[in-house]
Amino acid sequence: MSIFSMMISFAPWLVLKIVSILPLADPLTMLKAALVIAFAISLYQSLRSKVRGFIFWGTILFFSFSLVTVVLMSNMWVVGHLGLLAQLNMNVIAWGSMLVRRPFTIDYAKQSVPQEFWSNPRFLRKNYLITGVWGVYFLLGLASAEIRVYEPQVSHVLLEILDNASMIGAMLFTCHMSKHPKSAQLPPEGDAAA
Repeated sequence: MSIFSMMISFAPWLVLKIVSILPLADPLTMLKAALVIAFAISLYQSLRSKVRGFIFWGTILFFSFSLVTVVLMSNMWVVGHLGLLAQLNMNVIAWGSMLVRRPFTIDYAKQSVPQEFWSNPRFLRKNYLITGVWGVYFLLGLASAEIRVYEPQVSHVLLEILDNASMIGAMLFTCHMSKHPKSAQLPPEGDAAA
């Protein structure tokens, strides 16, 4: 999977991250605008997407919840904890998908790997590993969001730099694992070369 494909997949989340901090209006107005745009993107993606796994449903549910509680109801508790709630949601998606034995990355990997390899142990291990890396990124994001809410004296700029660096790291790792020469031609299950 390419960086561009990942950015498209995570577009609603990136819109929320970027638009909500733009200094074009007061912070609440920008957050509401970001949520409306992110919700519209997630709806558009739901109509166009072939991938309807954990990340898909988690995104739709989160932005639906956010649209109602923040945009329509202006619930200030949710507004103040939205980053924390978003990270909790992403952790549930990553770790929950592994707990039910269907890592969320597998839905994307299946788009570029022939069906005969989908049950190959190496294919499955690789997807557990990639999902685990994203899970660690989401755990770091959860810690960062918690620090922002409960330790406001910590530099938000530093937390943002750490979050962006770890997100880029997860994306680069996913690209590396997706393009690894051995992943392109997985041997059939039971092959000694696996």
